[in-house]
Amino acid sequence: MAHRLEIALKDNLLDAEGEGIRQKAETYFGIQLDSVRSVHILTIDADLTDAQLQAVRTDIFTNPVTQISSYVPLDIDFDWCIWVGFRPGVKDNPGSTAVEVIEDLLGIEFPADRTVYTSKR
Repeated sequence: MAHRLEIALKDNLLDAEGEGIRQKAETYFGIQLDSVRSVHILTIDADLTDAQLQAVRTDIFTNPVTQISSYVPLDIDFDWCIWVGFRPGVKDNPGSTAVEVIEDLLGIEFPADRTVYTSKR
């Protein structure tokens, strides 16, 4: 079963990645946006228990000082959403690294048909 972990900066912090996208939209395409927020997404395609999923979320992928994260969609208000991920067959290096880190943390080995996919919203 696949689990989608969403990770974003806290509201009170400047989202430099989002600001860069906002500036590029204006510079390259003449699209003026008030703000852009980026959400990093890990789709974990593995059979993990709730306790394992929480350990993965809190011990590896979320900095509690600067970030919020959840396995349910984050409550971030938006007018437009663009979701970008790797095409099938393209090597997802961050996803491969995530698999290694999860395996190390949990002391397990992912079967060959299980993996982690990364994307951004």
